[in-house]
Amino acid sequence: MERDSGSAADAGRMILRGAQATAAGFGGRLAARLLFLFVAGRMFGPGPFGAYVLAVAAVELAVSVGSLGMKKVVFQLLDADGGTGGARPLPHVLLDSALLVALASLGLAAAIMASAWSLPRSWLPGGAAGALIVLAPMIAGQSLLDLFLAATRWKHAIRWEVLARSIVEPYALLLGAAAAWALGLQAEGLLIGYWCGTLAALAYAVHGARRTFGGFRVSSWRGDRRVLGATLRASSANTATDLLNALYTRVDLWLVGLLLGVPAAGVYGMAKQIAVPIRQVRQSFDGLLIPLVSRTLAARGSQGSGEALASATRLILVIQLPLLVALYAAGGTLLSWLGKGFGAAYWPVLALAAAETVQAAFSIGDLVFVYLKPRLGLWLTLASIGVGIVAALLLIPKWGVAGAALSVLAAYSVRAIWRSVVLRGRFQLDVPHSHHAGPFVAAAFGAAAAAAGHRLAEGVVGDALALAAGLAAYGAILFLWLRLRHETLKLSGFTAEVPA
Repeated sequence: MERDSGSAADAGRMILRGAQATAAGFGGRLAARLLFLFVAGRMFGPGPFGAYVLAVAAVELAVSVGSLGMKKVVFQLLDADGGTGGARPLPHVLLDSALLVALASLGLAAAIMASAWSLPRSWLPGGAAGALIVLAPMIAGQSLLDLFLAATRWKHAIRWEVLARSIVEPYALLLGAAAAWALGLQAEGLLIGYWCGTLAALAYAVHGARRTFGGFRVSSWRGDRRVLGATLRASSANTATDLLNALYTRVDLWLVGLLLGVPAAGVYGMAKQIAVPIRQVRQSFDGLLIPLVSRTLAARGSQGSGEALASATRLILVIQLPLLVALYAAGGTLLSWLGKGFGAAYWPVLALAAAETVQAAFSIGDLVFVYLKPRLGLWLTLASIGVGIVAALLLIPKWGVAGAALSVLAAYSVRAIWRSVVLRGRFQLDVPHSHHAGPFVAAAFGAAAAAAGHRLAEGVVGDALALAAGLAAYGAILFLWLRLRHETLKLSGFTAEVPA
């Protein structure tokens, strides 16, 4: 028992160190994002930005297939060889995975380029086809980037992902787009920036993986058909789940583009970009959370992992919800600074931010499906996509971009409810809802305080007053809730040991 307690404490500290390391780069990444959005909004406008975000959404959807689910499956492959003394060297396991990912993603990129070139232009929103042809090769870049960064996380070397995602990729994208605009490449500037960001981050990630694994031993590596086939089979169900998850988060943007046009997609894309930092709170934990959830499930099973998943969910909610309060207080002013026409994104931003909060915090439960019953997770995701598409088709014609955002919130909320029901019934993983009530109550009081601040003053002064009042109320209510329940925000229930 003492050993289990020590392992749980070590795992909790490990996750927090990884999250703290990622949070250290969060400020740099957020600053780069805001600068990029300012450049995209002010210099390029809703039209070119709309074509860019539609093409990026398609590329990222394709990455979910081209990556073959390896950013999760690679942990199982490395655990199998690293935990049981497998005969195949770990660098060769990584190279096997990289070969499969490269072949799959390059083939997919070629197919997408051919389709975008041959389809009638009337079938796609204006400018999206050309942008997709330019960006399609970066499917391979992003897929390999995910794989090599996942490999460094398996070694608990989180700094490589922090620097790649928080510094190298966003600032290379920003500099590439700004340089292209200065050279007069206004239509292609954002696309050039995406190439720059992806290739710079990939080069850094490969260097990091090589350093972390002590070299790749390329001269002695030979791809084994049996190993490659087994790896591909192991990734098939999770690849399908990743595809559906990616479709789930991007179909709304394409529906806006198809139903309302590229400029509306630009406004909606800006709203999604503003809401992304809330998702990144969860991603800051994923570096070490995902491999440790894999080990905890392998060591203790689903019934013994409830405490771990619950403590992680609550901590992520505690960090996410003040960001939602801050957007409510000052989001309108922020959007007005990004250029003409983007002020219409305020209410969509709030709906999308709420949706990201629900999905990012409670989707930790999806890892149970990934590692124990991937096909069940696949069906759950598919059903949720259906809810989102139906809601979007009903709400977008009536309420425009706000309707699209509400459809996402509805779909994520329904999925969270279904996920909870399935985890309780199928895996006996029971997390009391009262465990998460405190952060939501604190956020409600924070929003009320922010609304009161807006009534006392207007303009930038009103936003500042609302922001200060909202965050202060949130912190006070959360502190009071923790004291009354005699609880802490400490992570618990994880194991850091590789199961034998």
